Amino acid sequence: MDDAELFAAFIADALKGIPSLLSNANYRVESAFGTLQLVDNKAGVIATAKRQADDPHDLQIIVKRYSEAWEPLRQALIAASFFPDLADNKAQLVAFRAVDIPAGWQLYDCTASDMWRSWRRQAVDQVLVYTAGAWRSIGAISCSGGVVFIPIPELNSELQITGSTLMSWLAVPAT
Repeated sequence: MDDAELFAAFIADALKGIPSLLSNANYRVESAFGTLQLVDNKAGVIATAKRQADDPHDLQIIVKRYSEAWEPLRQALIAASFFPDLADNKAQLVAFRAVDIPAGWQLYDCTASDMWRSWRRQAVDQVLVYTAGAWRSIGAISCSGGVVFIPIPELNSELQITGSTLMSWLAVPAT
């Protein structure tokens, strides 16, 4: 079982709410005290999954950002429709939640500066980002000094993200 298969099995077992014991040369999945853990054989626990109820939307997977597995595990979670709150983009421990993608919207995953370029070039009509527990419409995005500024009118707030930060977002492609 390669790393990607192990990450997918970790997510699948977490969704099913079943204990698991899997491993490969780099990682292992184990259950401890009602929590499913993904353990790096060199660095220790890098992700935990705990369900609060039987609803898959109550499942939270917390991932240690500064680990070797961050990017491939983030990709596996996004493929399974788990997304982090964009407001937590600088946190060391990042919570991912199962979130449905609304019908008619396309998922994009790229750097914040690439998202800004798509919006600025009008390659997309509308953009949604996941923050404060829901997909939220954004205002006029700007970029300055390598930082992307994303206003969230509904929350009367603004997210500031380094342009090189990878992020997931939804859009309706321009017609």
